[in-house]
Amino acid sequence: MRAAGISIITTALLATTGCSTLVGEKDHLCAEMARFANATQLGTERSVELRTDWSNFSKSCAHDGYEPGKVFCQWLMSNTSTEFAHINIGRALACLDPSANYASTGRASPSYLTGKVESYYAKHADENVRIEIEYAAGIEGECPTLKITAERWELDE
Repeated sequence: MRAAGISIITTALLATTGCSTLVGEKDHLCAEMARFANATQLGTERSVELRTDWSNFSKSCAHDGYEPGKVFCQWLMSNTSTEFAHINIGRALACLDPSANYASTGRASPSYLTGKVESYYAKHADENVRIEIEYAAGIEGECPTLKITAERWELDE
């Protein structure tokens, strides 16, 4: 019965946020992720890591004291789910490829997810920016994590 309840809640949340092909188009996460990535200085790589803990209904975000990362973490803390880490992961991945469905469908929820995906063509990101998303959720004894890394290089003339 618990799995059915989670499935119903997940389906309702997905219905209110749209399917993954619409998420990349309408989700403000994509613009915020790109703003963070585009602020990365030439020749550097920066990351933020969102960690959620449903059992304590808490989350945290690490940013290494980097100001654009701090701003992005503040946004993530207010605009992501604590309970459904796989939805956060799906939203972030949809910004890299709106046609892909890595995390779930409206009818099924993954028991666990791990992976690393990168894109040189993320929505709203400058052409000299690579965004990488590394994620883990549902691993026994570990809190779900969503790490977003941006790298910027000089454009060839």
